[in-house]
Amino acid sequence: MACASQGSDRPTGWQGFGGGRLPGADWRPYAPRSPFNEPIPADVRVVGNSRAIVDRMLSWAPPVTLVAGSGGTTDDYGHPTYYARSSDPVFRLRPAVPWGGATVRGRRIHIPDAAKAAPGADGHMTVVEPDGWEYDFWQVKSKPRGGGTMTFSLGSRQRIDGNGLRGRATAAGFGNLAGIIRAPELAAGKIDHALFLVVRCATTSTGFGFGARRRREDSAYVYPAAAGGASCPNDPSAPPLGARIQLAMTSSQIDALHLPAWKRGLVLALARYGGYIGDTGGPGVGIQMESSLSYTALGQRDPLVALGAEQARARLGAVRSYGGRYFFDIADGVDWARYLRVVAPPAR
Repeated sequence: MACASQGSDRPTGWQGFGGGRLPGADWRPYAPRSPFNEPIPADVRVVGNSRAIVDRMLSWAPPVTLVAGSGGTTDDYGHPTYYARSSDPVFRLRPAVPWGGATVRGRRIHIPDAAKAAPGADGHMTVVEPDGWEYDFWQVKSKPRGGGTMTFSLGSRQRIDGNGLRGRATAAGFGNLAGIIRAPELAAGKIDHALFLVVRCATTSTGFGFGARRRREDSAYVYPAAAGGASCPNDPSAPPLGARIQLAMTSSQIDALHLPAWKRGLVLALARYGGYIGDTGGPGVGIQMESSLSYTALGQRDPLVALGAEQARARLGAVRSYGGRYFFDIADGVDWARYLRVVAPPAR
């Protein structure tokens, strides 16, 4: 397990994280049997209308560019994560609505005083307590300095060493840490888990099979998702939430593309573990990132910006800079239309 060793505070947080000590590229959340941590079997079944679904997703837009430099701005829809220590201030949790989080309402937890929610409309924030409970929040509304009552729209908790499912802060019910790409992973070119994917909208049809369900006005969903998202009305070719997407390429085929290390790691993860559709919104097919606030709120430099600057200086063509931000081109250099496919969900 690698971790950044900045800071000299006594390591009283989960696995010694907290107080400037953050997980490195070799660490991943959740248990080995989590759907996010199990590789796709070689004999996995391909969904019958896989080609139609892939064509529909790519018709919206090619895989969306990753952006560094938006952390802490209103464009920040990432998931910032903070590792609390027993010396951090205590906050009482209060959902803003009666149905906003029965499992966390009234609980008192430690949260680093410097912790901030992502300023985008989703307002995500994750706190991992010293005892291993992960608290996930959506639309954090108020967090006073020094402790007190923190309010939010939706919240839930789960074990950081559990399965990463049945949360309340993402549309599909995934934990806030499930499938997100963290900066150390991207920089190292090593992503040892499935990815959290975001598509424009999801089907309302339960004809996908594999136990697909739908409730209320949301889209259809399939395990490991526990709920739907924004729907594509009358579009059976759109995927349900929870659909498992794989890039069906071998490591030799990927090596032959001569991709930069950060991009090779991402493509390899999609080939080995795939990605689960966990939310809707945006122009096409996106990949959920952590927010750089995980670092900058604690006074550390933005590691995504540092990586972007390094790649831009190398002039490899996959990263460009504009207006103080860095744009990581995912789409170019990979034949997505040929190799993407939709495969059967994992066993429950």
